[in-house]
Amino acid sequence: MAIKKSSAPERRAESPEKLFPLLRRTGHNSDTLWPQQVDLLREYATKRVNARDLAIELPTGTGKTLTGLLLADWRRREGKGRTVFVCPTVQLVRQVVAAAEREGIPVVDLSGPSKNWDPASRLAYERERATAVVAYSAIFNIAPKLTTADLLVFDDAHAGEQYVSKAYTVSVPRGLHSSIYADVLDAIAPMLSTERHHQLTQNSPGAGTHELVDAISLAQADTLLPALSRALERFSTVEAADKPTRDSARDAHFAYAAIAGHLAACTMYVSWSKIEIRPATPPTFENALLASATQRIYLSATLGTSGELERAFGRPVIRRLARPDDAPAPTSGRRFLIFPHLVPDVDPDEFTKELIERVGKSIIIAPSNPAADAAEERLVPDGWQIYDKDDVEDSLDEFAEATNAVVVLANRYDGIDLPGDACRSVTIFGYPGVTNLQERFLASRARAAIVSAERVRSRLVQGIGRCTRGPRDFALVIISDQETTTYLSRTEVTDTLSEDLQSEITFGIEQSEQSADGVRENVDMFLAQGEEWFDDAEDELTQLRQYATQIVPAAAQALAAAAKYEVEAQEAAWNGDWIAAAEKLNLAAMELGQHQNARGYRAVLLFRAAVAMDKAARDTGDEGRGNTADGLAQQALEAAKPATWMSSLLPFEGREVSEPSPQLVSAARRLSVYVGKVGSAQKMRATFQTMFDGLSQIDHKQYEPALTDLGKLLGADAFKPSGDSRTDSAWCWDDYQWITLEAKSEHNTDGPIGTHDTQQVNGHLKLVAEDRKSPIPPISAAVMISPRTIVKREAIVIAADTSWRVTPADILALANLTERLWEGLHVLKNISSASDREQSIISLLREHHLRPEDIMDLLTTTRIGEV
Repeated sequence: MAIKKSSAPERRAESPEKLFPLLRRTGHNSDTLWPQQVDLLREYATKRVNARDLAIELPTGTGKTLTGLLLADWRRREGKGRTVFVCPTVQLVRQVVAAAEREGIPVVDLSGPSKNWDPASRLAYERERATAVVAYSAIFNIAPKLTTADLLVFDDAHAGEQYVSKAYTVSVPRGLHSSIYADVLDAIAPMLSTERHHQLTQNSPGAGTHELVDAISLAQADTLLPALSRALERFSTVEAADKPTRDSARDAHFAYAAIAGHLAACTMYVSWSKIEIRPATPPTFENALLASATQRIYLSATLGTSGELERAFGRPVIRRLARPDDAPAPTSGRRFLIFPHLVPDVDPDEFTKELIERVGKSIIIAPSNPAADAAEERLVPDGWQIYDKDDVEDSLDEFAEATNAVVVLANRYDGIDLPGDACRSVTIFGYPGVTNLQERFLASRARAAIVSAERVRSRLVQGIGRCTRGPRDFALVIISDQETTTYLSRTEVTDTLSEDLQSEITFGIEQSEQSADGVRENVDMFLAQGEEWFDDAEDELTQLRQYATQIVPAAAQALAAAAKYEVEAQEAAWNGDWIAAAEKLNLAAMELGQHQNARGYRAVLLFRAAVAMDKAARDTGDEGRGNTADGLAQQALEAAKPATWMSSLLPFEGREVSEPSPQLVSAARRLSVYVGKVGSAQKMRATFQTMFDGLSQIDHKQYEPALTDLGKLLGADAFKPSGDSRTDSAWCWDDYQWITLEAKSEHNTDGPIGTHDTQQVNGHLKLVAEDRKSPIPPISAAVMISPRTIVKREAIVIAADTSWRVTPADILALANLTERLWEGLHVLKNISSASDREQSIISLLREHHLRPEDIMDLLTTTRIGEV
């Protein structure tokens, strides 16, 4: 018999948590809300119902999505207007729609192109009969097709940056768009040194230059913008047979349309393989759908405390909704972490493959497509079925039912739910420190990784938790690469994580350092989840958790305070108010002034302020503003040391070049003499060949003399000190700058850097000071050269602030740059007077970015114990 439909209106509830028992019965509803959900829903109703931007944090697997759906449905029933639930991917849209339907919450799927939307579903949303569930791309594009809404709920907001910024980032991959890449490079060539432009135009870049990123604030290059615009407009005419090129051109075309009238308010990041043009924070104030919403809610499992959410969504202030202080912390499932690179006497890749076979399947997460390809080649057991992103775009059901299978995904640390028996293993392959050129520049050139540290931690936390979606879930987590192993060995990293995860990481490191057979036995015991595991392992994990305390990073509050001014500065620059932009950026920099570990990002903000003020000075012809710009730039230079990335962008147009540093003068004087003695071009080539031969060796007896030769070719007083425990080569630019180099060329790649090697490096500068009877200059570094990138926890703890590490490949890259420098230096031997050569040598060292301060920058990007 047909059921007659009632015309009664939908029930309302006093508050969102009271809506839950009123939902339609489906036979699959949850029995009840969890305490943390009730707590947050009550807090929302009493304190934050009128907040414009609101963030809500719930750990993975503790009901975040249902909480957001209840808030949306409650506001819709209250008659406040349309509601939209936003997911990172289409696969998650499908997942959320299914979850809502199980709970009896009216929703409609409006993912994909608007022309394909079901008319009835669209009408249900527009008439406020159901919440629309869409992907981020439906909101962040140049012409959103959704009718305006009262509420936007962003799920997995911690991952929002990549989805939001994509709408405003013009990406020019060299491999897909070589001619457009060349045109863009030609357009901004005046902003690059002749040598740097040469590197970028070569078909085969020199070692060490392939991943180097330059940042150009386009406000400083406003006369070049018409040519740049013409180059970028070519994306609208790209026709290609292959899908990757077509898709890339389409994305670039739409992103360019979003920023076309505001290029001066953007930054161009230039590398050999790709160029990206984007604003520092997304100009979401221009997005009518986002800006008109009465409320925007950001759901996250890891909100962070450093302002990353504000920067990611371009909102100056986002309020937080926290659980009551006396509410118990929700828990997720159990993870057993294994670090194959710490297991003695095994091949890490083969051991990872063996562990995956032991479990029967795994999800493998890599930070990029090339890394995913490498993981597929190195870690997947022979004959196993491999799923990629296209195979699981709509659903994970097929993989969940499969056996002897892996799913390999690039940069998908969130948005994948594999609870229960669906999968019991996650493999992390590759450190997720950088996913775009802005992040790479900040981390490597500007020494400002602190600003994206929350994002990196969030990616790893999310990735580790892909298979533990509920409190009873359990999963083996394999950290299969060297860099992530070192990263998670650092206490300053793990101390910021939850107490549960801290204890799991510590336990995992300790268990991994025993024999391979011991690891195998423990893995089997964990997978069995029997009495042995609960009697022994869980007791140890409980003890470790009791001593764990989660801390907030030291500079987090300052970074959060700065974020407000950064977002406001971007809006001011977007609207052409360069003075306001400079003032806001200066205020942001002031917030970071007292934090030593935030100096790199402070330098970035100060330089952006200087560029904005210089733009205002040029636009108005105001000399006073020009002087202010110079002052800001000088502050930026001082804050950035030892980084030198901005030196090639200064002085501003019409200003005088700064005086050379004492160490630069020292190098020029020494090189001016060396040039006169080096002999013919043939002899010079022989000198370099001998050096390269030595630097290509493992034997320290050949490697160490080559190091000293390299130092001399860079203008240092380079020598091998005599005596016990001395450095293998010391490079001294008089008493202005010293670098000691300890060659561990005989290290194998798989072992860890230990305490003995670290202690040795720590003491080298003091011994050079004793030999030279002179105090250590403030600008000095002790450098270890080793192919190893894993560092034992004890070595991380004892490493001095002046101790750094590089690889033999880094030294070879420096040698290649030096050889290129000497092609120019050798010509100067025709100038008869050594003193007359000095000024030309200073210019060449600046042009090639091989001043002593540049060399310091190149060799001190990674502290011992950092990634």
